[in-house]
Amino acid sequence: MFKRTQLGDVMETTCNQCNSRFRITERQLKQAYGKVCCGECGCVFNALGSLKSFDGPLPTDYHERLLAEEAEAAKSDHPDVDLTEPVYDFDSNDTHEEQDGETRGLSLHEAMYGSDKNARGTSPLVWFIGILLLIGIGTAQAIYYQRYQLVEKPRYQQQVITLCRFLPCAESKFSSTDQIRLLERNVFTHPVIDDALMVTGAFVNQAPFAQKTPELLISLFDVKGNLIANRLFKPAEYLLENRSRDRIDPGKPVQFRLEIVDPGTNALTYEFEFF
Repeated sequence: MFKRTQLGDVMETTCNQCNSRFRITERQLKQAYGKVCCGECGCVFNALGSLKSFDGPLPTDYHERLLAEEAEAAKSDHPDVDLTEPVYDFDSNDTHEEQDGETRGLSLHEAMYGSDKNARGTSPLVWFIGILLLIGIGTAQAIYYQRYQLVEKPRYQQQVITLCRFLPCAESKFSSTDQIRLLERNVFTHPVIDDALMVTGAFVNQAPFAQKTPELLISLFDVKGNLIANRLFKPAEYLLENRSRDRIDPGKPVQFRLEIVDPGTNALTYEFEFF
């Protein structure tokens, strides 16, 4: 059986930390100057900041218990209260429910999450881990969808290779001609054919993956740096061995040899490029 209190007789306040609601009387407010301690999270807060009249039902023995508490407080040898310390460690009695024929207190936190006091909702650590997980997934997606462009840059190659261990990738499309390095080159008069030059040399794939055998561009310049002639050679034209190979492994030198027409004494500089 419940009865309602008169306006102002019992008031209600809310913890500004965990939003738990509690009943509070004028005597309790005066004794603590508004300072109370939340029984849910232990936070000390000013009850006056969220104070309002309590208009809910009260247990039948509420006033008897209140009088007993006041009598106990009157007998205390220390009636004054240190404002820096919590005064009332309230129980969660802000709302009520019938359970097994008895009336017990039910806090707002219990109403939302159940009676487990350890259930404080999602912790900041869980949110932090979730955010990191989302960032990781987003980064992996960006790398995967641009993998063939990113693999050309040494800065991103290891990330792409690692990702392709778990996701399907056409590794035959991997290419980074900037990482093909010329090891040696020689240009000299052909020992057998007149008016011809012999071009020999070697290059190596410095990328961490096998890539297609590149095309070789040889350009000839005069003493002033003007281009005299150039030509793009396919792998089958310059490879010294296995002319049908379409891929070169990383770290293994590749030998090449070419026979070209001698442009004469005007050609003083030769440039080699891979495409």
